Amino acid sequence: MIYTGLLFGFLFGFLLKRSRFCPTGTIRDIYLEKRYYNLVLLLAIIFTNALIYHILRYFDLVPMTYFAEFPVIGIALGSFIFGFGAIMCNGCLTSTLIKSGDGRIIGLISLITFTITSYIAVKGPLKPLSTSLENGTLTLPDEFLDKLPFSPIILCAIIVLVLYFLMFRHYKSHKLKFKLPSRYTGLRHVFCEKMWSKELTVVLIGLLMGLAFYFSSLTGRVGSFGISTPILTWADKIYPIETAGIG
Repeated sequence: MIYTGLLFGFLFGFLLKRSRFCPTGTIRDIYLEKRYYNLVLLLAIIFTNALIYHILRYFDLVPMTYFAEFPVIGIALGSFIFGFGAIMCNGCLTSTLIKSGDGRIIGLISLITFTITSYIAVKGPLKPLSTSLENGTLTLPDEFLDKLPFSPIILCAIIVLVLYFLMFRHYKSHKLKFKLPSRYTGLRHVFCEKMWSKELTVVLIGLLMGLAFYFSSLTGRVGSFGISTPILTWADKIYPIETAGIG
């Protein structure tokens, strides 16, 4: 579990670093800068991930995942606070980790602040409030996907093809007509200097997230990889904390 987690974390961080892709910043720019194409990029990640997951499910390589109870109020309020904080910090938690790795003080401050406040909300004075927000859940039927008149693989595959076509057309029409002189050549240029396209990045991230279902299932964990829970466990090393329910 530790080695696969490190591997997936490294690959995910590498993709974000080479492309300067920020999921929260992508959502922000849809509203603030009217970049509606960003919605295509986000959906490409989601449905690539979904396609890989349903293929794994078809071959019984991963267990079925269900969200029997969905805390609507807690998720909505938490998403709003998280999004507001990400905008104020000019990046989400993933970009905060990248900034910390680059040695930028703002990234380290954001990371420490997130860890402390999350710890307070789960274990500290705000725990009763967090627990109360888990009420008012929406229960989803366990057989929701089984009742579809067709395979989810077909639906995801069709959507993925449409999204990939839109990304390819956008990439061809917005491709830079000039390139800055590079310092390195060969693989060193590709992996250490070249800026990767967001189109390629979202496809690879979707594949990575989909494959994470399989490697997580090998350890008995059902789900893809997460960001906030592993960070919150750092505080757990100092003082034991229950992290169940943190996505």
